[in-house]
Amino acid sequence: MSTTFIDFQNDKGFYIHEIFMQLAMHYINQELIKPIYTLTNKQTVLDSLQLDIDGFTSGYLVLTWDNYLINSSEEQTMISVLQNVKTTLQNKGAFISVSELQAIPTQDWYFKVYYRKPFPTAELIKIIDVLIQMLQGTWTSTNYDMKINYK
Repeated sequence: MSTTFIDFQNDKGFYIHEIFMQLAMHYINQELIKPIYTLTNKQTVLDSLQLDIDGFTSGYLVLTWDNYLINSSEEQTMISVLQNVKTTLQNKGAFISVSELQAIPTQDWYFKVYYRKPFPTAELIKIIDVLIQMLQGTWTSTNYDMKINYK
C-alpha cells in the first residue's frame, strides 16, 4: 500500500496511505458533483478525483486543488463541500458498511479487496477535517503522518 504526501499550499500537508485518500475522494466527489457547487474548473477537479478513485494515480496520488481552485471564493466553496461531506459521514453512524464500501464505483480491484470490513467514519472525518484546515490556511504541519485505525 503506497503512502503519499497530500499538500495544498506551501508544502503544508500530511502523509497517508493512498487507499484511505481514495475513499475520502469518493465522498468528496459524490458531494462536489452536485449542481449547487460552482467552480471554474469543476469538471477538471471531478475528473482528477475520479482518476484517483479508479486507482489510475496509484503511486503518485496528489491533491491538485491548488492548481484548479482559482481564488479564495472557490476555496471557500470547496470548504463547504468538505463540511457537507463531514455531515454526510457523521449521519452514517460509527461505520461505513461493507456493502456500501463494495458498491463504490472504482476500476481499482485492490480497493474492493482491501475494504472487506466496516470502515470507521471517525477515521474518514479525521481526513476531511485536515483537508478543511488546509484550505482555511490553519494547517501548519509539513510532515504529519496520518495514521488511520483500520485493519
